[in-house]
Amino acid sequence: MKKHFMSTNGNTSITDTANIFYSESNKLEDVLSQSLKNSEKLSLSEIIGLYYQIINVTSLVKFLRQNLKGTENMKEENPLLDKIQEIEKYIDEKFDSDLHLLLMSNLKKSIETLKKKLKDFTTNQPEKTKEVVENQAKMYEELRQIMSTKEFVDQYNNGLNNKLEN
Repeated sequence: MKKHFMSTNGNTSITDTANIFYSESNKLEDVLSQSLKNSEKLSLSEIIGLYYQIINVTSLVKFLRQNLKGTENMKEENPLLDKIQEIEKYIDEKFDSDLHLLLMSNLKKSIETLKKKLKDFTTNQPEKTKEVVENQAKMYEELRQIMSTKEFVDQYNNGLNNKLEN
């Protein structure tokens, strides 16, 4: 991992956060790159992990911008500010404008498909055997997990819409 240095005028909190930011940004670039390659095959845990990483890096960016505002670091050429702008652009172009929309659509389709399967399954299974009940329970659990993930993604989308309005 590359070490990045910046002048923080002795502010170790900003320096520590900047180092975490560089590390987390590199992780994000790796995770997002892999996710873009396999967008149709992402598991729910991979989707949640990706959103977690996006939120983590975005929060670090916000913290750093707030703490650098009005300091010499904002006035001089600064590799940290360059990296912040680079990662914001990367998230906007590769995630917010592309993959996020695809994932939202895929989750919605998965929910609709599973609801239809459950309806058909219930309608076409007049006898409630142990196997039928277990299969139905598995489908309901899968539906619950997908809906929960979609709710998490919707919350990110609401935050994104609020950001665009401001």
